[in-house]
Amino acid sequence: MQTVRILTGAVAIALASASLPAFSDAGRLVVHDSITRTEYDGSNDDLLSAGLNHDGLKSTAAAPGFGDALNPTPAELRRRAFYNNYRAIVDVAEAGGFGVLWGPKLAPTFDGIQQGLIPGVEYKGYLRVPDGDAGHVNNIPAAVQIPRHFSPEKPCIVAAMPSGSRSLYGAIAIAEWALFKGCAVALPGKGTDTGFHLLGPEAANFAVDNLDGIYDRADLIGQNAQFAVKPSPALDAYVASENGKYRVATKHAHSQINPERLWGQFGLAGIEFAFWALNEEFERKGGKRFDRKNTLVIATGASNGGGMALRALEDDDKGLIDGLVVTEPSIQPEDGRFVIRFGDDPPFDPAGRTIYDSMSLMSVYAACAALAPSLPLAAAPLFPSLNIDPLGGPAGSRTARCDLLKQKGLVTGDTTNEHAESALAKIRAHGYAEAQYWGLPSHEALNLWRSLTPTYASAYGRFPIQDNLCKVSFAATDGAGKPTPMTAANAKKLFADSSGVPATGGINLVADWVAGGIAENLVTSPSTGRQDLNLDSALCFRALQDGPGPDASARDWLNFAQVRFGTRQVQTNARVHGRPAIVIHGRQDALVFPNLHSRAYYALNQEREGRKSRMSYIEVTPGQHFDAFISSFFLGPAGAQFAPLHYYFVVAMDAMYAHLTSGTALPPSQVVRPTPRGLTPYTPADAGTRLPNPSNAPGSNAIRFDHGVLTIPE
Repeated sequence: MQTVRILTGAVAIALASASLPAFSDAGRLVVHDSITRTEYDGSNDDLLSAGLNHDGLKSTAAAPGFGDALNPTPAELRRRAFYNNYRAIVDVAEAGGFGVLWGPKLAPTFDGIQQGLIPGVEYKGYLRVPDGDAGHVNNIPAAVQIPRHFSPEKPCIVAAMPSGSRSLYGAIAIAEWALFKGCAVALPGKGTDTGFHLLGPEAANFAVDNLDGIYDRADLIGQNAQFAVKPSPALDAYVASENGKYRVATKHAHSQINPERLWGQFGLAGIEFAFWALNEEFERKGGKRFDRKNTLVIATGASNGGGMALRALEDDDKGLIDGLVVTEPSIQPEDGRFVIRFGDDPPFDPAGRTIYDSMSLMSVYAACAALAPSLPLAAAPLFPSLNIDPLGGPAGSRTARCDLLKQKGLVTGDTTNEHAESALAKIRAHGYAEAQYWGLPSHEALNLWRSLTPTYASAYGRFPIQDNLCKVSFAATDGAGKPTPMTAANAKKLFADSSGVPATGGINLVADWVAGGIAENLVTSPSTGRQDLNLDSALCFRALQDGPGPDASARDWLNFAQVRFGTRQVQTNARVHGRPAIVIHGRQDALVFPNLHSRAYYALNQEREGRKSRMSYIEVTPGQHFDAFISSFFLGPAGAQFAPLHYYFVVAMDAMYAHLTSGTALPPSQVVRPTPRGLTPYTPADAGTRLPNPSNAPGSNAIRFDHGVLTIPE
């Protein structure tokens, strides 16, 4: 492995010679002196698994360690990041398809290289925020991987956008298809990333990290940090206060740039970085020059990465992207004039709903609704006992939430069961369908919605950390749930271990209603005097969606206006320039609801592009959001109850590549009905039967849009 730093002057000359408009000015889009080139020869490190290969990625014993916990090397951090990010996207159980339908065992072979390892080069650097950084250090990590078997005669780039709030390696499992095919891979971050700023004197020596994830003093890393909060008297006063001790600023929540509105631009910049890297790699050796006219580009991603890819395609007025394949995209379409019809359900109009609306609603009602008797018996494959919170919440906290929602007039009924059914009805009216009921208890027990709302509210409203929005902050906590200094050893692996949104990597949610704060799940809400999973903060976050109450202050109204403005900034228009696109979603996705995301986005695209649209929407009946959990956390007594969406991603990528290179027709919009594997492993012989591919003639399974009605077959 050999890493070379490319000096700024050379970069500027090379960028200009590449004739790429967005890169003609290196100072505008690329952070000075940040670009490096590293060769991976496949002997003990590579582009796909950082040398871990099939067995290393599959291992559940422990994530790859460090020679010195206090001084991990960039290579060690990269390897651990690959391990965690790959496993976050796909099922790594061999019975679930790993090594059979995806995984390094399916990689091409190279002379002298162990099967499964992909040799090549990786360029890495920072992209700039295009319209200001709010005074903080806000750099966007990006990488470009060029496999050794990249073919200049058939050049292709796959832009793999990271899921969740992950950083540049967050889509490494998505990139696998491209590396097998011999395509270059663009891996742009999206302004959320794994940059943290540990505040306070106890963490001064490891406060922020650089592009490689190495933590050091903020004054030493300086402008080369992924993220660092701008010093100010207000920040100093907050850190010195009792409820500011040991706190952590996160890039997604506290960058004050509302990064989601820029995801499309970051994605396109990552693609142009890939063009530059290809030309740097080949043109200077006398090879051909690559540009949008002779190089195939496919944008891809899952979850937030899928939303980022769709935004990039919407923003792509230069024609960089030729096609798109995404799964379960978190996307926020503007209001249209259509309804969604499914079976005998009343037609559903998704207008007026956003992902923040969903998060804040669920953070109030899900803890109670999870107790509803009408939920199916198998609704809790992960945590069947809902009054025992695996994250430390006290027994009875969900029953308390139901009682207190009734006291506040937010649910009806006389018993806990009736309160829970009332809460479930509110969620159902929002667009959460019966097919998603299975996930309500387990997703609530994982604290997904109450974890997401503080980050997204702060991001949309561009609030600084010292605003302590709705009395929720982030910090390491001790056994009693009290904030405590993060150890250097834990901080120095955050780049590799974190998903970007607390709770993550040892950074937890803290409720600041009490002096010094306490873990959110343990707090006693001031307005109720009960341990109710921090209902007061949940209602505060909900007020940022619905508007404050009659006794609200001017500050409350201003906060509401800021969040409302930020959520409008991130809505999308579903105009994708008539380019071919495949959107895949699981009908049982209990986190990113199909009614509000893929179904609504596809319908809006049909409404606005009409006959010019070349988008196909594929809905997989037993698909849900977390493939990584199918053969582990969500494995019930009857075995795996879901089908892997990643399989359909691979199939769709094959179909898109064939369409763009040979004109093969894409499958039309339809419902696909695979059979969950249960206790029987997938094999190459039976995968085609148990996981049927989308059909070119779907018949009664066809999804149709006609006269403002999107009809989804049951």
